[in-house]
Amino acid sequence: MTRPLDKDLLVLLCRILMSACMIRYGAAKLIDIDLFVNHVTTRRFMELVAGGAPAPLWFAYANAIFQTAAGMCVLIGFQVRVAAGLLVVWLAVLTLVGHPFWRLSGGDALLNESLFYRNLGLMAAFLLIVAHGAGRWAVDAIDRK
Repeated sequence: MTRPLDKDLLVLLCRILMSACMIRYGAAKLIDIDLFVNHVTTRRFMELVAGGAPAPLWFAYANAIFQTAAGMCVLIGFQVRVAAGLLVVWLAVLTLVGHPFWRLSGGDALLNESLFYRNLGLMAAFLLIVAHGAGRWAVDAIDRK
């Protein structure tokens, strides 16, 4: 049974919109790795896992490459369920560690609360892709006989 064309186009539109954030910020980190190394979220993560030591450069590049590559996989629909599932896990850690609005005050609390809930929305969208796949307009949908 095939899905109507309009549903597949909506899934494609969702994949485009969802992946934009990952690709944009992952690529920005690759262009200027200090964006990642010196970011407050990275410092919070490193405080948790490494006693506040600076993030190693390999970790910064691995994060940037992962974010960009996973975003591209969702965009083109290649191994989309795996990529979207990995992004959910990555976003869950990032959201809990990086945006603890409940521990902050003032403008920092408001900004981090906004980012926290934005990330929850992204996780929900990626979970829908995990559950339902990429649709007809995806590399995964090409018949490989």
